[in-house]
Amino acid sequence: MNRFFEFTSKQLVFLLMLSGILLFTSIVNLVKSLSVTSPDSFRLSVSVGDADTRYAPLIRVDLNHSPADSMELLPGIGAVLAERIVAFRDSAGPFNSPEEVMKVHGIGFKLYERIKPYLEVRPW
Repeated sequence: MNRFFEFTSKQLVFLLMLSGILLFTSIVNLVKSLSVTSPDSFRLSVSVGDADTRYAPLIRVDLNHSPADSMELLPGIGAVLAERIVAFRDSAGPFNSPEEVMKVHGIGFKLYERIKPYLEVRPW
């Protein structure tokens, strides 16, 4: 049998292990290089907050029927203001328009302008 390389079995095992290690490290380096991005090459900007009005139609809160925990989803409305809205609704009756929420202590015109796209008053 004519062999191109004459290696012993120990040398073949060593060469195979060395080849496997080199292959593994090159794959790891390739994956690392593909997963690292520079700050200038890729920017993901997600802004969900007070200045972001693109998501306004997704959340609508009915002032007459929504519980306090649903009202806490509104920007600028915490647990205390949500409870005040529900207490006002229970004591004064249902809201006739979204503007009437400004009668609740702690909600002024500025806060109302922030939450206005999220409010609705259903007649039923």
